[in-house]
Amino acid sequence: MAGRFQSLAGRLLVSHPAQRDEHFHESVVLIHSHDRTDGALGVILNRPYGRTLGQAQPKLLGTPLDRLPLHFGGPVAADRLAFGGWRFASRGPAAIRYGISRAEAEAVASDEAYRLFAFVGYAGWEAGQLEDELRRNAWITCPFDRVTARLEGEAFWKALLLKHRPDLRLVADEPADPGLN
Repeated sequence: MAGRFQSLAGRLLVSHPAQRDEHFHESVVLIHSHDRTDGALGVILNRPYGRTLGQAQPKLLGTPLDRLPLHFGGPVAADRLAFGGWRFASRGPAAIRYGISRAEAEAVASDEAYRLFAFVGYAGWEAGQLEDELRRNAWITCPFDRVTARLEGEAFWKALLLKHRPDLRLVADEPADPGLN
């Protein structure tokens, strides 16, 4: 791969409105690791299942994890549950962790400074694959900061997209089925 490599770990990927892949359409992905050799790994932040971990796995009812929001993290290992989250220090970027053990997750579950999630699956790219998608404008990159860390729900994708690419408003507002326009 020619050129200088710049890791996107700790940044967000916002899918371009033209992205029609069923897994990534209107998605926001938090990249937790990215290097030239192994590629990139992240989780989709705006695909909640609308239930908690305790509702999905009743054996966890009564544990510190039972009220944890359950999210679709991506199409890779879609049968695997993993814990991840972040905490912001008083200054600087977020400390992002993914793949933490159940014991670690239980330990930070009651820490109000830590945002913890349960993810089913993750998003992954082979070495060079994400860079190719970026060259094809499939993604808009943006910082992951305290403001964006508080966004959630269906409006998350559009709010980030229009903040960083207001020129895409018409495409973002286009209905999925133009016949409904």
